[in-house]
Amino acid sequence: MDIKPIPAFYCCYLLRSTVRHASVYIGSSPDPARRLAQHNGRVQGGAVRTSRASLRPWEMACIVAGFPSNIAALQFEWAWHNSHLTRHITPTERISFATTRTKTSKSGKTSRRPGRPRTSMMDKLSNLHLLLRAPYFSKWPLEVRFFSQDVYRSWQTWCERVDTHLPAAIEVQFDPAQTPSHDDQEEFTSAQPVLRMTKAELIGKGGVHGVDPTYARLRNVFEKSQFLLDEDDDHRCSACRDSIDLRRDLFVLCHTNGCQGISHINCLADRSLKEERSDSMVPGKGSCPACNQKHAWTELMQQVTLRTRGMKEVQKLLKKKGKSTAVAAAEILESESEEEAEEKEALTAQDVVDEDFGGDHEDEEDEDDDNASVASTASVFSPNSKARAGTKQTDHQVRLEIVIEDSEDER
Repeated sequence: MDIKPIPAFYCCYLLRSTVRHASVYIGSSPDPARRLAQHNGRVQGGAVRTSRASLRPWEMACIVAGFPSNIAALQFEWAWHNSHLTRHITPTERISFATTRTKTSKSGKTSRRPGRPRTSMMDKLSNLHLLLRAPYFSKWPLEVRFFSQDVYRSWQTWCERVDTHLPAAIEVQFDPAQTPSHDDQEEFTSAQPVLRMTKAELIGKGGVHGVDPTYARLRNVFEKSQFLLDEDDDHRCSACRDSIDLRRDLFVLCHTNGCQGISHINCLADRSLKEERSDSMVPGKGSCPACNQKHAWTELMQQVTLRTRGMKEVQKLLKKKGKSTAVAAAEILESESEEEAEEKEALTAQDVVDEDFGGDHEDEEDEDDDNASVASTASVFSPNSKARAGTKQTDHQVRLEIVIEDSEDER
């Protein structure tokens, strides 16, 4: 099995139809801008539920980012989509509840099963608030970015209504795109087209198209490492002052420009945890012993895994020498083929979910669509639904490999 480095970026997102605001969709992706284009039919791929022309265009209302791995993002996606089932929301706090559906077979036998509740944008936001406060997810360095102004106002209204606040480490911000047309608009949504601007001009300028889903921000670190990590030199840990074996030890370079600090991972973690006075096993930020600058721990670990597992990605970064971060990120995105992009989406939330409730939890009216979906909860989650699909899975196997499907809630 090919072990890959920590992804450059992975997020869960909430879509809303600009035609019918009651229609919402939850998914996850390593590249939200490209994924939005797929949902709107501008790029090949997308999901079955968002392919209806009557609901397009979709806007990306918000994203939740900062996950330590793609597995973590997919777990959060499943919990958010199945807020009526997830164990991360306690029964006393639960807002969405499963409905009961009855079904009579041809033989006359009646069976009952839980059904998915119909939800609104406010339901999704309130459940997002609950999940961010859950003990399991609240320890992660998550951030929430809103791209739609009215959705952000709804979020603020809900936060003022509840008594419990989010952990201080979780950042929430309104991040609209800074496009020329934005000044003349009272309301901005991510569904509006971005024309006459290159990817390099968009990255870092807010909005879903301003998200940098590449490792370009780490390029300076690896350029610096080419000069520092000479095997003939004697490198010592900035924390414990012991020698560092570049071939055997796990170490991390400081991300601050001009700082030549290098530390054992364990030494840096122990020092950072003491400063944070935390009883956690992993710190939220790493404090460099040489310059005392703090950096996100997940970014430091991205550097380590790139050095040990991602030489191909590092070579891409080093080819962009002398270019700005935005330009380097744009060129990496341009050079990435559709095959590579789709491969990143292959893993689904249901593949990694650690909660087993059994039974079929999909709405009855959606069964036919779900049997033709790669990652629908009914077809992957339930053994019974797999049996119902029968030969359909074989007949449509070639076509299904092309379809990319996330968890969704579109009503």
